This record gives sequence, C-alpha cells and structure tokens, in this order.
Amino acid sequence: MNTITIDCIIGIDPGKTGGIAIYRPNHKTEVIKMPGDLKDLKLWLEYMQSICRPLVFVEKVQLRPDDVNDNPGKAFRVQKLLSEFERLRTIIEMCGVPFVLVHPQKWQNTLKLRVKGEEKPERKKRYQRAAADYYPDVKATLWNADALMILHFGRYVLQTQPKWVLENLPATMHGKLF
Repeated sequence: MNTITIDCIIGIDPGKTGGIAIYRPNHKTEVIKMPGDLKDLKLWLEYMQSICRPLVFVEKVQLRPDDVNDNPGKAFRVQKLLSEFERLRTIIEMCGVPFVLVHPQKWQNTLKLRVKGEEKPERKKRYQRAAADYYPDVKATLWNADALMILHFGRYVLQTQPKWVLENLPATMHGKLF
C-alpha cells in the first residue's frame, strides 16, 4: 500500500450551529464556526489547499424514519440540513479536497463515546469534556465539540485503519492522497 501524504486533518460537523476543527502537526489545533455562506467555505478550502494537503472527515447527515414519524417539524429541519449537506459535499468535491463521510454512530462508537439511552444535552456536554481532554489547547464548546471529536476520529482511523479511510474515499479522490 502506498503512503498517505497529507499534512492536515479537518473534522466538519455540518449545519448552521456546527463547526470545523483543523489539525496540522506542529501547529495549534484550530476551530471555526461553520460559515453561514458555503461560498466562504469554498474560499477557505482553496486557502487551506494553498498551505497544506488536507483530508476532510465530514459527519454524514441523514433522515431517519423516526424523524418523519415522531416529529414532522424535525423532519423539515433535517431535510433542510440534508440540502445544505449536499451543497457542502459538492463544494468539497469541486475543490478537489479528499474527504470521507462518517456516520455519527461510526465516529462515536470508534471513540467509545456512545452511551445508550443518554439524553442529548448530557451527551453533548460529555463530548465537550472529551474534546477538552483531547485538545486542551482549544476552548472546547458545545458548537465545536463534535467537530473536534470528528477530527479526533479522523486522526485515529488514519493511524489504526488506513485501509478503511481509503475504502471510504470517493473513487475520484483516491489519487489525492498519494
């Protein structure tokens, strides 16, 4: 297997209240809020490509059956988020940045963060504490904790399961890592 030659890992928690976490060796880990306009994200990705070779891990957004049946209002919000997610994915792809879509359960289970039956506010606070433990140089908050943990998942799987990363890249992105 060839060697992956990236020098930046980015974790993205999509959505208006989401965030972006950036790790580069020998640099301070950074977090930024999800841009309100995805055109700004395109400019930012182009800038990142000019200074490093990033690999992006994006939390996959999906509509679950219970979103539709239990709460039609939530279904509408998730549909809107899905539309933004598809635009985000398209922008990343257009920029030619290699990326991996990650289901929430995948990164949460891999990092042993998932607790059955836990309410969302408690779960979010626990993820915030975990993010603060892993990245003490960053002020972990509720808006950036998921992005930091997705970033951490990306770093972890690159070291422990590089084959999984390669298998989950879009086919058009394989040549971008070597």
